[in-house]
Amino acid sequence: MGKSALLSVASSIAVRSGLRPVRGLRALSGVDSHTVLVVDDVERLNAEEADRLARFRGAVLLAGDCDPDDLAVFDAVRVPLRPIGAEAVAELIRRRCDVEVSPELAALCLEYSGGAPGVLSDVLEVVTDVSVSALRVMFPVLRLPRLLRAVRRSRQVLDADAVAVARTLAVLGSASLDVLCEVAGMGSFRALAAFERLVDARLAVDGPMRVQTPALSHAFRHEMAPQERERLHGLAAEVLHRRCDSPATVADHVVACAEPVGAGWTAPVLHGAARLHRAAGRPEQAARCLRAALREPLTDQIAAEVAVAMADLHLRCGIAPRAGELVRQRAAAGDWFDAVVLDWQCDEDLLGSAGDPVVPEDPERVLRDLPESGPFVVPSLALAGLGLLRRGSEQVVLDLAPQLRVRLVGAERDWLTALEMWAHRANGDHAEVSRLMRELAQASPLRGCVALGAAAFVASCVDVGRPCEAREILVRLGYTGALPPAWACVLLLRERARMHLALGAARSALADAERAGAAELADRARAALAEPRHRPVRGAAWDKLTPHESRIVLLALEGETNRAIAARFGVTQRAVELHLTRVYRKVGISRRVQLSAVFPA
Repeated sequence: MGKSALLSVASSIAVRSGLRPVRGLRALSGVDSHTVLVVDDVERLNAEEADRLARFRGAVLLAGDCDPDDLAVFDAVRVPLRPIGAEAVAELIRRRCDVEVSPELAALCLEYSGGAPGVLSDVLEVVTDVSVSALRVMFPVLRLPRLLRAVRRSRQVLDADAVAVARTLAVLGSASLDVLCEVAGMGSFRALAAFERLVDARLAVDGPMRVQTPALSHAFRHEMAPQERERLHGLAAEVLHRRCDSPATVADHVVACAEPVGAGWTAPVLHGAARLHRAAGRPEQAARCLRAALREPLTDQIAAEVAVAMADLHLRCGIAPRAGELVRQRAAAGDWFDAVVLDWQCDEDLLGSAGDPVVPEDPERVLRDLPESGPFVVPSLALAGLGLLRRGSEQVVLDLAPQLRVRLVGAERDWLTALEMWAHRANGDHAEVSRLMRELAQASPLRGCVALGAAAFVASCVDVGRPCEAREILVRLGYTGALPPAWACVLLLRERARMHLALGAARSALADAERAGAAELADRARAALAEPRHRPVRGAAWDKLTPHESRIVLLALEGETNRAIAARFGVTQRAVELHLTRVYRKVGISRRVQLSAVFPA
């Protein structure tokens, strides 16, 4: 419990004792012996308010972070409150969010809040994912209204120099006095005096000089106008680069600027920072640095290095490319660019250079001699695998897969997974195809390997007579409408046409077959359209259900558990139970075993 919450409890006790709490130092008319003056954040009182407080003769409840000697005029009973520790933080998170709290999570929240229960409580009200990785991303952009209001109140009572120093420290994070003076644009004595006033106001601490807590620092940053914040980031980048600070630290300030810095040193520093982030396992931060480098002036050598590094992130880490970036990378990246376009064939913005695949003459030898790394791994693997599938040599893929999987990473492994799915489909192993589909579905559906794997899954589902499963995965991946004109998508269109025929949707099957150039499937679809339609008669109970409820009921009638149905639709088990409960109410039953009586096959 923090001071403000304790003050509220004390006010409630006063009311139950027959007293009348009065908040703040406004007009105190009608004050009598039953009145209790309640003042929060007493350290923020100005001189006039402090004088009024000293002249008040009734009972007083005060809360604040102030020197006890300042309250010597009161015959006070003091209740000291210390910042909460890691155990209390863990208990608060556990009670509010009902999750297990690791020591790392407790330490992260404690560092961010500075041990202030109110700040931590506000954080838990606005975040949805309480995990270390999610909070590390959320904390710098988190806006806590109460903390922002507190910062604005502090700004009103601070002088201009103290506000400027607080904002500079909020941008820098922590700094030595000389760096602070350069970025803030003031002399050392003036800056040090302003910093000491911040320390007196409990807003900053020394060793090194910084704002008291990360939460307070972020509040100062969000309270600033964007133009002022970016100006300070630009100044900080120039000062830190001139002082030969870490490339990652300098790059953080450059990336925070909406406009390019425009200096010749910027792109090499950003490229160096991206390499550090990549080596440390932070690909998203590496991508931000490289994208910022593309805005800056580039020499031919740096342009080529940035293009290759960005292409490597696309291929190894699954970071989606952007068409505008690839336009600048095309000439510099060369073979890397071609590999990226091949991997992201479902992204329509990238298909200007994508053509039909040229299958190697000896695909088995290409797979056996696959290079260890580089831009040729993805094209060689994808095209050689396609050649084996066209020849009906799927077993070769399965034979080589174990030794290839050991050394492949990122996009390379995903392409191998898609090829394995086709090989298992040829062997009639639908269970293994389904398992690999769940693994591959974690990647971006804009990638060609995901479309290739989805085509194998749809084909396997149709083979075993379960087209509804195929439709579900296509809906989940977003492959229900028009698809880009890429070879992986042509395969998917052909199998989707087979799925539509199995589901009785001949018109949709005809459209997909014509786009895929599958003449035989198109003829079957036209024949199905020409036949008289006989809609199966379904009981009146089906008409009461929504389409989604109907799908859940069908799966339940097939014997699927609630857990399995939830996994299929990507929802919680509780959501499936709620849907089934609504179904029971609609058709007048109370148990799952009664479904077969109401919804006969």
